[in-house]
Amino acid sequence: MAKRYVYYQPNKKDLKDKYGDCTIRALTKAFGVTWLEAFDMVIPFCRREQVSNVFDCDIEKRKEIMNELGFDYVGVSNKRGHRRPTVREFAKAHETGVYICNVARHEVTVVDGQYFDTWDSGDCSMYGYFVKR
Repeated sequence: MAKRYVYYQPNKKDLKDKYGDCTIRALTKAFGVTWLEAFDMVIPFCRREQVSNVFDCDIEKRKEIMNELGFDYVGVSNKRGHRRPTVREFAKAHETGVYICNVARHEVTVVDGQYFDTWDSGDCSMYGYFVKR
């Protein structure tokens, strides 16, 4: 599979890819649901934590929420002398499974070795990822 990046925009109102809704887009791909279904799925968590985005919480709260949604968290080491993997490298190394990758101020979904986003985020370095159980 040579092509890793796949353009993906499930938000039918965001015709110019300008909305900051990467969390909802990532969840739509991970769960195979519509944008509105993913949005409705996270509202109870946003209300509970009083945040506008389930990824606006600290990492421990994010792990708790995503665990309730059926994901486990894996951190990416930032040890001296090592560099973080990019989304493209991660996708290439993960040919099966569903992952939501966390990069700087953004989330992107990897499904079976391809990453889905409104722009090619393949060069972004990863901080960690959630793997769907």
